[in-house]
Amino acid sequence: MNFVREFLSSRFSLKLIIAVSLSISLTGGCSNSEDPPPWKVCEDTLSKSNTAQSDAPTTDHLVVYLDTSASMAGYVSPEGGKAFAVAPDGQTVFSKTLLGLRDVVTTLSPQPTVVVRQVATVVSAPSISDLELSQAAFNRALFNGKDTDIAGAIKSFSQSLIADDENKNPPRFHIFVTDGVQSSSKQSADTSCAQGSDSVCVKKQILGLLNSGWSATVIGLRGEFQGSVFSEIQKKNVPFATKKDANQFRPFFLYVFSPNKTALDQLTVKLRQRLGELVKDGNSLREYSLTSDYAGGIATVEIQNASKDFLEIRQEKEKEGSVPRITVKADVNTAGTDAKPLLLKVKIPWSENAKLGGTGDEMLSLVKWTLEPIGGDKDAKGVRYPNLKLVKQEIKEGNAELTFEAGWTMGAGDLSWRMYLLNGKLDTEKTAPPWVRAWSTDDDTTSVNGSRTLNLESSLGTLWNNAALKSHTVGSACIRVGAK
Repeated sequence: MNFVREFLSSRFSLKLIIAVSLSISLTGGCSNSEDPPPWKVCEDTLSKSNTAQSDAPTTDHLVVYLDTSASMAGYVSPEGGKAFAVAPDGQTVFSKTLLGLRDVVTTLSPQPTVVVRQVATVVSAPSISDLELSQAAFNRALFNGKDTDIAGAIKSFSQSLIADDENKNPPRFHIFVTDGVQSSSKQSADTSCAQGSDSVCVKKQILGLLNSGWSATVIGLRGEFQGSVFSEIQKKNVPFATKKDANQFRPFFLYVFSPNKTALDQLTVKLRQRLGELVKDGNSLREYSLTSDYAGGIATVEIQNASKDFLEIRQEKEKEGSVPRITVKADVNTAGTDAKPLLLKVKIPWSENAKLGGTGDEMLSLVKWTLEPIGGDKDAKGVRYPNLKLVKQEIKEGNAELTFEAGWTMGAGDLSWRMYLLNGKLDTEKTAPPWVRAWSTDDDTTSVNGSRTLNLESSLGTLWNNAALKSHTVGSACIRVGAK
């Protein structure tokens, strides 16, 4: 009897082994045999894409380049006149801005030496006296130049002020105050833009500095104006007066540059604060940051909906300062064309300079989202990877709503995990923040367009397409996908 029991028991064990073996062979190795990839794989990829700019050596100078062309006189109140300035003291937004620059300089540490250079047909020699800013704030007669060589002024930013400086280090700060209209009585076909004859030359000089490591921002203001705007198209003066109507205020600009990103960011924080005290109208102070961060922190991601029968989704608790982490497990039955939708809502904490660039929806319209698979050998034999696709990008109430489809590829093989990096970057194919276009005109022949700047969009458009912002992300998330 013992012999019979042992025989039957051995036959049962053999059947069990055969059944298990057969089961494994029929599944084609479709077991999720790997552990999920570590989040560090994604985070390391993100840190490599956000390359930091190095701070170049400079001299302790802040140079104010002052556009002294005749058209600029209209931004200054006539002597003793209070007819068109909004402020009770008769000082215009432009005049208060020049005086404010002097105050901002005193708050910088270390405090730089202020240098003033006038820009008209040529760029004047440096004058170490901030008193000129005060004089320009009250004296219309100072603005009598025939031309405005904006491109030539920007070209001079990289020149050292110290004649015997062997290292030829440039000044730390450069602020160009101008109405933004490149003007030259001599039309030049010089494609090198050594003197600069049009808006294309202005853009070329700006991009030259940005791509050589400089940092910059353009601050736009709108203020009172009473005088004549010189028409570049018809070569004649066109009378224009805003009176106290803020909707008709004429733009002027601060082109703020530095070869030192840290220094530039410190300066622009103080400028924003000071100018915000001067300009109460929310539409009369804008910023177009060319190198600084557009996000003031880490974006937040919310899972809105998903096909719960086929997708299992959870958001990991990330460590402080790291990007959002999302794990998606997809049913293997989603193979082929049966991918399932997943909606994520992304909220970006915009930086202060971005907030002056436009509303949340306007800034989001300038962001392009991409999804990049990380790691894994797509050509590996005997391995099946999940697919995650970004199929729709929408903007709703200041948030980006991103729709994905998750599923599996057809075929046999061991099921494997795959990591994805979601990135939102400024779309370098976009021209500029919406306010730039709103403040620009291509017709300066009548006073109807006196509240706009000729060819502003041509001068400033597509400046995002520079080395600093190409690598900068405004929002990111790490998403790993495996089998449910």
